[in-house]
Amino acid sequence: MGNPRTIHIKGTGTASAVPDYVTITMELQAQHREYVQAMRIGAQQVEMLREAATEAGFMAENLKTAYFSVDAEYESEEQEENGRTRYHRVFVGYVCKHTLKLSFDLDSERMEKAMTAIGDCLSKPEVSIAFTVKNKQAMRDQVLESAAQDARRKADILCKASGVTLGDLLRVEYSWGEINISHSLDLKMDCCALGEASPSYDFHPDDIEAGDTVDFYWEIR
Repeated sequence: MGNPRTIHIKGTGTASAVPDYVTITMELQAQHREYVQAMRIGAQQVEMLREAATEAGFMAENLKTAYFSVDAEYESEEQEENGRTRYHRVFVGYVCKHTLKLSFDLDSERMEKAMTAIGDCLSKPEVSIAFTVKNKQAMRDQVLESAAQDARRKADILCKASGVTLGDLLRVEYSWGEINISHSLDLKMDCCALGEASPSYDFHPDDIEAGDTVDFYWEIR
């Protein structure tokens, strides 16, 4: 018996939800010509951020380290040698980088306190905010269910229009890649001058939208 005739359908699934979870990412950078001093300044920056988080009502351990590095930094310096321009690497110092994250259930009052404390912090972090949903798996499931329904609907339409009958589902192919379930807001923040009132932060994020595709193969008769 020969191979069965098949129809290949790509199902597109989508889902949307109101964001209920937020992650504030803070990047710190300290530079000094001496390694120990760069490390010391970096540690002081982190400690000030932890104190700011505590003042905003969070536990110090809520501030998680996502990245840390200490690297030597060089610059290219132009020099004239025998009538020709040459570039030499010149040691500038050591750069200590920290990335810290603060995640919590989205609440306007809590968000206000967190952003105000960070804005007043002398560490001067660069800040980005990612809004997402806490139950990501449920949203991923909705996307895949939607993809299956979309594929079946397309298959029924095409088979009816072609005068054939849709048979058994033969196989499903899916990459199982990561579905992006968040959207980000990048901020450039310097600390507020002492004595000045901190700005008000009032965020109204859009709904989270996610999508993916799945390949379905049916027998046709």
